[in-house]
Amino acid sequence: MDFQTIMENIKKETGEVPKPLKLLGELNPDLVVEHITAKKKLMAKESLPAKYKSLILLAAAIALDSQACILNNVKEARKNGATLEEIAEVYSLARFAKSSTTVSNFAPALEWLLENK
Repeated sequence: MDFQTIMENIKKETGEVPKPLKLLGELNPDLVVEHITAKKKLMAKESLPAKYKSLILLAAAIALDSQACILNNVKEARKNGATLEEIAEVYSLARFAKSSTTVSNFAPALEWLLENK
């Protein structure tokens, strides 16, 4: 699939092309083609249902603070049958995962504070 077709399909499916993909496409369209092709290939695998994959991607986007990916993965999750309750639960799980990393990342500073009271 070529870059232009991919961009048109994304716009049809989501209503818009996410700004990061537009910018990446301006820099190097092949990177967008590679990214979308890999995602489609992964989503086509049948080990996990599409809804679960969408929810996993949503959780990762939330934990990584990617606003464009959050919105797109919410849309994808709904398209794949996720309920509002499931999406809310994924948000809570991702928030917990994110807060756990903040505690872990703060640990060296905590150690220093405790050693230098």
